[in-house]
Amino acid sequence: MPPFPEPLASLFVLAVGLVLGSFLNVCIYRLPIGESVVHPRSHCPKCKTPIAWYQNIPLFSWLALRGACRTCAERISWRYPLVELMAGVTVFQLWRVFGPSAAFAIAAAFAFALLVLFFTDLDHQLLPDAVTLTGFGVGLAVAWINPFLGAESGWERMWQSLGGAALGSGLLWGVGALYSKLRGVEAMGMGDVKMMAMVGAFAGPLGVLFTIFAASVGGALTGLALIPIRGRSLQDKLPFGCFLAPAAMVSLLFGRAAVHAYLDFLTRL
Repeated sequence: MPPFPEPLASLFVLAVGLVLGSFLNVCIYRLPIGESVVHPRSHCPKCKTPIAWYQNIPLFSWLALRGACRTCAERISWRYPLVELMAGVTVFQLWRVFGPSAAFAIAAAFAFALLVLFFTDLDHQLLPDAVTLTGFGVGLAVAWINPFLGAESGWERMWQSLGGAALGSGLLWGVGALYSKLRGVEAMGMGDVKMMAMVGAFAGPLGVLFTIFAASVGGALTGLALIPIRGRSLQDKLPFGCFLAPAAMVSLLFGRAAVHAYLDFLTRL
């Protein structure tokens, strides 16, 4: 049973999501530069002044401070409240759909990991092992009760999780190795390979196929759009994790149904 009756339960989940979003901001900032995410406490990156608890309330503190450090007036990026809002809204929507269940907990944890990976790849072209490998381990650990794997028994879900991880990492590693051999340039980093192992552990083989297809289409369309806008060329590299992350979340929730619908459509042609 939820700790409070509705709508208080949903509002409580939203508040918790906003707070966890604040922690995700810490992970996004610190993991790529090798800093601990638990020590020291939050501080201004310019003047190093510790941030008091009342200056660290998700969304509201940024608005109250007008997006600047109270001590040195250093601008605080709009991304901080954006990540908090994304985390809060995501967990709120998942709660509204799944309620207090294993599906809710698994989908929320997966979404939080993908949020961190999206922004670290966007900023640093880096997908931290602390997220991808930990996420891979968590995906395998919860496979027995993971309803998104679509199998009836716990053992079947375990095999789906292992198979998805092997397929996801193997496909990206193979494509990257082939492209590098043919073109002489690196096409896929090992971070993407590890990320797809995590995605496969949570979403299974069908989720992997949907994720790679959707991310490839999204990446190709974005790359083509950036050519006239920013003067890029087809040789420019885009952070593929930024396309894998949203595709993976959609895949977890709808990927299996989309793949089955597509296969049914083909059989009727």
